[in-house]
Amino acid sequence: MRPELHLKIVYENNLDTDKFVLMFNNKTQSYKFYWFEAILNLIKEKDYDLTFDEVIDEMIYEAWHTVTHYHLRLGPTVNGNTENFLEHAIKIINSNVPGFSQNPSREELKSAIKICEKELKRDKTRLTDYVPYKLLYPFFDKEGMEEGLSYIKNDKHSHLIAYMAQLSGDENLLYTILDGVGLQKKIRINPYWRKFLLENYNVIQSWVQYNKAQFLQDRNPGVPGIINKICPENEEIRKLDQARKLWKTTVEITGQPIKEIYTGKKIPLEILSIDHFVPRSYISNDELWNLTPMSKTLNSSKNNRLPAWDEFFEPFARYQYYLYNLIFPTDESKKSPILIDQFKKCRKNNVNAIWASETLYIAGNSDVQFMNILRHNLKPMYEAAQLQGYDMWKVNA
Repeated sequence: MRPELHLKIVYENNLDTDKFVLMFNNKTQSYKFYWFEAILNLIKEKDYDLTFDEVIDEMIYEAWHTVTHYHLRLGPTVNGNTENFLEHAIKIINSNVPGFSQNPSREELKSAIKICEKELKRDKTRLTDYVPYKLLYPFFDKEGMEEGLSYIKNDKHSHLIAYMAQLSGDENLLYTILDGVGLQKKIRINPYWRKFLLENYNVIQSWVQYNKAQFLQDRNPGVPGIINKICPENEEIRKLDQARKLWKTTVEITGQPIKEIYTGKKIPLEILSIDHFVPRSYISNDELWNLTPMSKTLNSSKNNRLPAWDEFFEPFARYQYYLYNLIFPTDESKKSPILIDQFKKCRKNNVNAIWASETLYIAGNSDVQFMNILRHNLKPMYEAAQLQGYDMWKVNA
């Protein structure tokens, strides 16, 4: 079902909002979303004509985390290779700027773009081949604008620019394109549309992101939590506190230190961190069955990568079973009310998968049963993350 845009609109100058909501029709790439979103962001800060170059730099910034952190494809692939120029441009920056931050500020990214200016020119130019013009298609699809529409349909861009230069302004295009050399062509936002966009900014941005997430889900089938992967992750949404307290409670009731499955080393409680075996950026949750204790330093080293399955799944699963056996001991007299209470608190945020609540975290599983259930459900997620392009992690302990 197509999401609709409902706004309390100031209909100044007879703006045609029906044409506006048709902008994202007929897309085969994600360019329309990122082009429009870049314009939306830039007009909040700039009250002048925008160069194609400026808009594309903003597109790169907006798509950066989606490509580098979440490994999503922004468009179709041919023979395993990306055909999306925005995605390709981001990968050029990643490979040509050694030690570049994976969480760059806008200023840092613009500096990196400048460094790679020569290498990026082809992709940036190709990004302007169609989308600046095609986005305007609905606004020309009306009586009296047939000539301009034919130029868009036939990709006669110079003719279209000349045609727009002769318009009176009453046509209420979202923007007009001013002639220039290559990436220095400019777009001039209609002042009435600018006011409309700014006054309804939050609603329009949410509508664009929803449409973009829907498009990316189609291009990345099977990847969970796409709606959370179109912008940098908000650390505040992570729900690891109860899981961390659960592991600390095991020390309290057993007197045994917590160990790292990757190194076998003991973890002092003051540097205890919680690691996602399959990266959270892929799995999009904080489920207990994917979490294991880790020191803060080693967790930073692992970052957004996968541990070797053949080497580490078994120690991971055995340590998961160690925790399970403390919560569901075969000897009822060994049950710890403190641990049970903490596990119940964990259930609210960290045990939501039906298979986990109904088959894994129930009394009576042997170590073999528990590990088989965990393997059966976790391995497909691990392999899907591999296919999505997540790197392997080498332990340097």
